[in-house]
Amino acid sequence: MFIWFVTAVLLLLPACRSTALPELPPAEIVQNAADRMNEMPGFRFDISREGAPAYLDPDNILSFRRAAGAYAAPDKAAATVRVIGPGLITDVNVVSIAETQWQTNVATGQWEELPPNWGFNPALLFDATVGLPTILTNDVSNLQLGEPQKLPGGGSDQLLYYLTGDVAGERLYSMSGTLIGPQAVTVAMWIMPETFELVRVVVTEPEPAAGEPSIWQVDFASYGEVVDIQPPIID
Repeated sequence: MFIWFVTAVLLLLPACRSTALPELPPAEIVQNAADRMNEMPGFRFDISREGAPAYLDPDNILSFRRAAGAYAAPDKAAATVRVIGPGLITDVNVVSIAETQWQTNVATGQWEELPPNWGFNPALLFDATVGLPTILTNDVSNLQLGEPQKLPGGGSDQLLYYLTGDVAGERLYSMSGTLIGPQAVTVAMWIMPETFELVRVVVTEPEPAAGEPSIWQVDFASYGEVVDIQPPIID
């Protein structure tokens, strides 16, 4: 009887350990995630937004809805962006190399270089000096480590570090091309244990006087994958 009891306990131990993650200070987890992102030669991203329009152009005609693409270090990105305008919902292709951007024209589908005051430069979003890694390690306050979570809607049983905090809006405002901020926002992060790969970031902007708060979700995948991104050929 005693031998059976000991055997049962030993069999249960791995299951018990699988529900916990190594205990680390929240700031160390986030720093490790930022370092991991900076080390990667490339990865894929998927960005979605809910809430009031976030306009991409100075005339407030085209607003951002979602984007899916790839980043190649140190300064290249390519994405397909869903935009919404008066009587219009369409996808445009975007290529960013450093601060230069090209986009397929909404009406003609032809490539054109964008003026510098247009928002959403995906290459800057992940830049090591002004982008997400720097924001995570310098602008987050009230950082809290919650109970480990599975990624909501992710379809995986993998437990992830789950952290929340507040983010100062000034650098976020500049990095996002004025789409997010400059007010402080709240952030939630899901980070892979052991590798410290950032799996998801959810940014919630302050609720306006009327209407729903704006929520940005960024999912990351295929860390280490490098997509060959070149300037488009303009006819």
